[in-house]
Amino acid sequence: MDDNQEPQSQSTFEPARYLTKVGSADYLEVKWRLVWLRETNPDATITTELHSHDGQEAVFRAEVSIPGGGSATGWGSEAADDFRDYLEKAETKAVGRALAALGF
Repeated sequence: MDDNQEPQSQSTFEPARYLTKVGSADYLEVKWRLVWLRETNPDATITTELHSHDGQEAVFRAEVSIPGGGSATGWGSEAADDFRDYLEKAETKAVGRALAALGF
């Protein structure tokens, strides 16, 4: 490669294409963060744990680890009054927060 060429990007994922608005802020849905993660780090691991559940509210902890690239933890909670599938929503929120902490 000569000095005038730019290095090729490791990722072809373009997060800006998938942004949605939440209020007035741009937001990248967790499903797209996961696509981005897997494209750039196929060996990354995601671990989730149900921290507490009382039948009406759930709290999840998620950890995302990139081999040789760090790790991050995220927490998410949701209540049955807010979402029918509040368990899934709480887990997804935790994963999304861990991914955001890693820059996704």
